[in-house]
Amino acid sequence: MFFILRVFLHTLIFSLFMEAVALRQNIALYLVFFLIIFSVISAKNLGKKWIYSIIPPVISFSSIILLYLIDNQIQRQIFIILGSTVYYLLLLGIFRLGNYSRDHTARGMVAAGVTTALFFLYASVYGIYLNFFIPLWVLMLVFLVFTILICYGYFGILEVKRKNMPWIYSLLIGMAMAEVSWVMNFWPFGYLTAGVIALIFYYVLWDLAQSHFLNLLSKKRVVANMVVLAVLVGIALISSRWLPMV
Repeated sequence: MFFILRVFLHTLIFSLFMEAVALRQNIALYLVFFLIIFSVISAKNLGKKWIYSIIPPVISFSSIILLYLIDNQIQRQIFIILGSTVYYLLLLGIFRLGNYSRDHTARGMVAAGVTTALFFLYASVYGIYLNFFIPLWVLMLVFLVFTILICYGYFGILEVKRKNMPWIYSLLIGMAMAEVSWVMNFWPFGYLTAGVIALIFYYVLWDLAQSHFLNLLSKKRVVANMVVLAVLVGIALISSRWLPMV
């Protein structure tokens, strides 16, 4: 079942918050606060566990910041539609997992929501970093903390024998992404390119960790991930517009 009225109503409220930001950007900070609280409560009610309330607030937070960085009205509306669609799929996955924890289709929906949440987060935070000249350590700290939270929000729903393993792997991936943000600081690219490159690094690390949890990790998979990482990052670097260094 891909249409749940409760999920749709929650998504509709999310869309209305986004539209309000698009019309009145001066109240964006206030709306972020209320939307984060709303997302936490919605995910908890739909998924019946607190662990499901980690990822939706990150999407809410990063979506409003990214929307704030978009100037074109048409692009804003397209972004709102795309963001709302992903938000709906994420909440739908959480709702289905709340009723049956082994629903693999629902896990796929949550995984897609995690990927989108991190792209929004990396791109939006890097955009704020470029436009408002915040300290580099703040950028690294945001990458570290939010990556740990989102990783745990996903790894925690997997059936892991050792309960501390999701925290350990989330911490390792978070530290790696903090280092990636430091490296990207020296690259002359915009925030969207930075978000894509950061997401590529995250995906490879996430796939290796998930493969370990599901007993699918092998030397062949590690090599394949390294090749994918090199190819995708190379394509992103070649196809992106290099910004002048000032």
